[in-house]
Amino acid sequence: MTFSAARHRLLATALALALLPFAAACGGESSAAEGTGGGKVTLRIGDQGQSLLTTLKVYGQLKNLPYDVKISQFDSGPLVNQGLQAGVIDFGVLGDTPAVLAQASGIPAKVVSVTRTVGPGYTLVARAGSGITSIGDLKGKKIAFSKNTANHGFLLRVLDKAGLKQKDITPVDVPLQNVGNVLESGTVDAATVSEETRAKYLQAHPDAVQVINGRTVTPGYAFRIATDKALADPAKRKALLDFAQRLSTANTWIAGHRDAWVQAYYVKIRKQTPALGRQVFEAVGRTSYVPVDDAVIQAQQKQADLFTANGQLPGKVDLSGQFDPSVSRDFNARTVQKGSSS
Repeated sequence: MTFSAARHRLLATALALALLPFAAACGGESSAAEGTGGGKVTLRIGDQGQSLLTTLKVYGQLKNLPYDVKISQFDSGPLVNQGLQAGVIDFGVLGDTPAVLAQASGIPAKVVSVTRTVGPGYTLVARAGSGITSIGDLKGKKIAFSKNTANHGFLLRVLDKAGLKQKDITPVDVPLQNVGNVLESGTVDAATVSEETRAKYLQAHPDAVQVINGRTVTPGYAFRIATDKALADPAKRKALLDFAQRLSTANTWIAGHRDAWVQAYYVKIRKQTPALGRQVFEAVGRTSYVPVDDAVIQAQQKQADLFTANGQLPGKVDLSGQFDPSVSRDFNARTVQKGSSS
């Protein structure tokens, strides 16, 4: 099921006008333009929160590239999707839910690599006095999340586990960066929060209830997607394969260099204390590249069906079109460490 072609053309035109100046403004050491200065190929990359950029920089993976790289920052997975749809980026990093919605929206792109994090992911945190002590108490409650992001997918899985649907709660849709602030304000009963937000909120509100986390209900996947146009260009595809391998190499290095990563990302970028950064790093858990295989496709299809069942998609969405066996084979060979599995 895809949305109308007319809507896509209108969206692409509007976003191209809106995002091109933004992408051009993303140059500079802290946010984007890195490269060799002489490469004929330029990869346009969509990042979130400088996580991908920092991953590459901390282990020197942006040095001596045989191509140019331009990294633009987006505030959420849905915005990365908009960049892909508008044609202003070739490759984007996003959560499992935006990856599903990329296919549902008819964005011409394929999954090229997948990571799996073994930690809690998102946590449903209820404020003290909300009356929520378990998922069975969620009916009718005001719950904050960010629509069409991974924390939305997490919430639907939690509700499904309790035999509920989104219509059974009072949803409060807020921008991804504001979910923690809304919970702090006391205007909602609960919120789906990241590990970093959970740790900070619990420090200030030790009597808050941690109802359930993603380890119980989600597979912990995150996705890297490239446009069909970029993958069809032999030079860009070769550059993307190298870029994906560099991401995997840097990710492996991070696992053995906790303090360097905490300082580079949580302290410098996220502006956290070293102590909180170390706490979050340990709690988040190990992230590894895993094969793009049937297990990944089935997990994504199950999530798509859950969105349809909750009225968040107009009909059945077939996720198989987002996975190309030749793409999976080539990128798996570059990104998956020996012994990894999903």
